[in-house]
Amino acid sequence: MKVLIIQENGRHEENRNFRECFCLQRSFEKLNHQADVWGLGHGNFNKIPDYESYDLIINLENYANTAGNWVPNLRDINTKKFLWSIDAHCRGIEPFEYEFSRGGYHLLLHSTKDYATSHRRIWFPNAYDDSIIDKREVENRCDVGFCGSMLNRSMYINQMKNKYNFIHDDFVIGESMVKAINSYKIHFNNNLSTDINYRNFETIGCGIPLVTNDNYQYELLGFRHRENVMFYNNIGELYNCIDELLNDENLRLKIAIAGYELAKKHSYTKRVEKLIQFYRN
Repeated sequence: MKVLIIQENGRHEENRNFRECFCLQRSFEKLNHQADVWGLGHGNFNKIPDYESYDLIINLENYANTAGNWVPNLRDINTKKFLWSIDAHCRGIEPFEYEFSRGGYHLLLHSTKDYATSHRRIWFPNAYDDSIIDKREVENRCDVGFCGSMLNRSMYINQMKNKYNFIHDDFVIGESMVKAINSYKIHFNNNLSTDINYRNFETIGCGIPLVTNDNYQYELLGFRHRENVMFYNNIGELYNCIDELLNDENLRLKIAIAGYELAKKHSYTKRVEKLIQFYRN
């Protein structure tokens, strides 16, 4: 199988290897398929691909009003085409619906289940790349940490700073992100909207206990409260989760181990296996 992955190249060198297009490419190649990457910022951008030579084209989070309007209109291309929408919970679904129609795509893959409303709009959750994200032997830096941006999390972060041995690693990316997560006893998370963000999978993929806000999608993904994750619905429940994990090392270890096992079901390779099923069906 020959696959073309279209995505703008990463703008931060440290994080470039973690870009979704390269994670997908490695996973396709791991499964013995050819996968090429093309898009704005890549070295091959000036050479238009021979779209018809591919079995499958995956447009990763690009749409017509992307800066520079470089995204090609694939409507007249007969190759099977998937559009993967990752940030619709932030941007809204309109630009992706427009691109889906404009380019004549066969499937619209949404990382948030709320938008998977028909047989052509499929739930396709986020993932992590187990070839570059895993356990690291690093010094413990704090009891509770968060690696990510403030956004809607400021209330939680500011209160935890006053209550716990807490570190907020803001805009820490790439391998530094993996090391940061591995340096926490517990990793706090709060999803932006109705999404299940990447940090969920990256955290358990590092073998670190995850404490995150509850969402019905978690159960469908195999997350279980007090088994492989700790859920909270408000600040009081968040404190209870953290306190229990800090005071019970056996529970903390149990959730870390079970979460690490669950992570194996949510690697990019597992997602690619699903993409291949979609292609064949």
